[in-house]
Amino acid sequence: MVELSVFQIIWIVSGGVLVIGWLVVSFTPPSRNRTIIEWLSATAMYAAILAIFVSLALRAHASGYVVAVWAIGLLCVLFGGGLLVSAWKTVSTLFSEKKTQSSATN
Repeated sequence: MVELSVFQIIWIVSGGVLVIGWLVVSFTPPSRNRTIIEWLSATAMYAAILAIFVSLALRAHASGYVVAVWAIGLLCVLFGGGLLVSAWKTVSTLFSEKKTQSSATN
C-alpha cells in the first residue's frame, strides 16, 4: 500500500477539482453556476500550490536551510492570501443573489 501525506492528498484532490472545473468552464456558456465553478477551481488551484510550498518549507526547515524557509514562507503567505481571497469570492458568489458576478477568468 502506498502511504500518502496530507499534502499529497490535498494536492491530488485539489488538482482533480481544478482539472474538472477547467473542463466544465471551458465547455459551458456563461452563467451563475459557471461563475461558482470558476471560483471553486481557483480556490482548488491555490490550495494545491499552497500544499506544495508548505511541504517544501517543512522539508527545508527539517534540513536546516533557514534562507529557504524564509523564501518559501513568503510564497506561502502570498499564495495563502490568494487562497483566502478566492475562497471568500467562492462563498460570496455562492450565496449572492445578484445576476452579474465578477468572474475568476476575466
